Amino acid sequence: MAKLKKSEAFTAEREREIQQVVESVNELAQIMKDLSVLVIDQGTIVDRIDYNIQNVAASVEEGLKQLQKAERTQKKGGMVMCATVLIIMCFIMLVLLIIKEIFL
Repeated sequence: MAKLKKSEAFTAEREREIQQVVESVNELAQIMKDLSVLVIDQGTIVDRIDYNIQNVAASVEEGLKQLQKAERTQKKGGMVMCATVLIIMCFIMLVLLIIKEIFL
């Protein structure tokens, strides 16, 4: 009878240990599922970051082109302004020369 009680106690202890192992495995499975979700979410975030980096690179290139175009336009505008001022000054000198000839 003592052996039977000892055997029952041993069996109960084994069942409790097996139940703990099952719970641990279930917890581990849940942790792995959660980890999988995190990896997928972070992969999506990394993909978005990569996409945004590509967009920024394209925008920077386009901005550089626009700046170069603006610089060329500004230089041309300065040259046109200088030429216009020079023509106006020549016209004023011509008018002054004509006035001088008329009144002198």
